[in-house]
Amino acid sequence: MSKESRNLLIFFIATFIWTWAFYVPIAISGNSPYTMPWMVLLIIGGAGPSIVGVTMVLLTYDKQQRGDYWRRCFSLKRITPLWWAVIFLMFPIVVTVSVAIDRALGGSMPGMQQLQDLVANPAAIPLTVLISFMSGPWSEEFGWRGYALDPMLKRFGTIAGSVVLGLIWGIWHLPLYFMPATWHGKMGFQLAGFWTFIGVNIALALIMTWVYKYTKRSILAAMLLHFGANFTMQLIAPSSDQVEIIRVILLLGIGLTACVLLNRSPKSPGLRVIESTQSA
Repeated sequence: MSKESRNLLIFFIATFIWTWAFYVPIAISGNSPYTMPWMVLLIIGGAGPSIVGVTMVLLTYDKQQRGDYWRRCFSLKRITPLWWAVIFLMFPIVVTVSVAIDRALGGSMPGMQQLQDLVANPAAIPLTVLISFMSGPWSEEFGWRGYALDPMLKRFGTIAGSVVLGLIWGIWHLPLYFMPATWHGKMGFQLAGFWTFIGVNIALALIMTWVYKYTKRSILAAMLLHFGANFTMQLIAPSSDQVEIIRVILLLGIGLTACVLLNRSPKSPGLRVIESTQSA
């Protein structure tokens, strides 16, 4: 096993141990993770991927690699106007199309309660956006895309590497399904629950890889995509299982198509950088 592969395995094992060490006691206790002191465990555990990812960067990267890593985390210049549009418009469009298809099949409109609440109280928007960004994009993407994605793509290729990472990412959430107060716990292990969630994680991993490569390996772009997906679903929650299944199918179609075309197109700047580090 190469040093890079060993470090990647350490990252995955340490991330699962960190998060589940905080999540499992909440699940066993039967208490809501949104009450104290359990919320502290939820927040600390949820930050596992980023905490472990940054730790691995500090321990395994040289000075030049660390500088590149931090630039990719915070530089806005890597994201051109086209990709800003993709990041912020893709998920509202997908959800809108999903709802339209569901309506055509006899479904109902989603309630969009949180969206209505924010429209009625715009002063709450900044805090809502901040919480949504911190709980997922910020707490995870320094690790999943920041540390793990490049070696996964080198080892398995664009599609397989993204799919495997998305599967690992989805399974990492498993303890949340044993907490009845969470969205995951309410959805449970039905088809439009745990299984569609795994599908969404795989689809998002594919889409993130596509955008990541065309934004010169921007970790910030991955954070913003993660935020866009989460925030859209907060505002426009699915009105039925059918909407959720349609959404997953659309996202998987987009992700797979984008990565297939990416493999057949002239290489993006991000892909050239990945390959040059592999051959160095």
